[in-house]
Amino acid sequence: MSAMTTLPLDSDGWTIADLERLPDDELRYELVDGALLVTPPPPNAHNLVANELGYLLRGVLSREWAVVAPGALELDIHNWRAPDLLVMRREAVQRTYARPEEALLAVEVMSPSSVSTDRLVKPAQFAAAGIPHYWRIEPAEPLLITHVLAGDVYRETGRYTDEVVLAEPVPLAFRLADLMP
Repeated sequence: MSAMTTLPLDSDGWTIADLERLPDDELRYELVDGALLVTPPPPNAHNLVANELGYLLRGVLSREWAVVAPGALELDIHNWRAPDLLVMRREAVQRTYARPEEALLAVEVMSPSSVSTDRLVKPAQFAAAGIPHYWRIEPAEPLLITHVLAGDVYRETGRYTDEVVLAEPVPLAFRLADLMP
């Protein structure tokens, strides 16, 4: 039997400091308004999609940007997210978590268990934090939906089911099928 970790919890909910005291295990942790979300790691097919897109982005981004998958993004003391792929300023990699103003693009690869989160909750949080671009990949279709920040919400800029040709945040062209397992 393994030992159980017990953490005192403030009445205001979980903080990033609390998150850092959790055991280093295979689970994926995120904070939303002080609530701790615990999910199993995504399957290999899910990770492959994020990694393939990351490879393409690395080929066109300038040296000032880094691509990490998954990302580590501190929105505020009670909100911490791990987008499946995050493009952020290279110097931010030196810290444990990137700040929203250091992020250029957050990407989510949707799974059956993350539909509401990836379509509604995460885009709302990322937009409120000021992240300029949000992309969602739905592998089951396959479908890529791109968004750009317009005020404090995202505006959809494209839906792609085959050939993807983008001008922002960087020029990029690829076949969506080439990301899929």
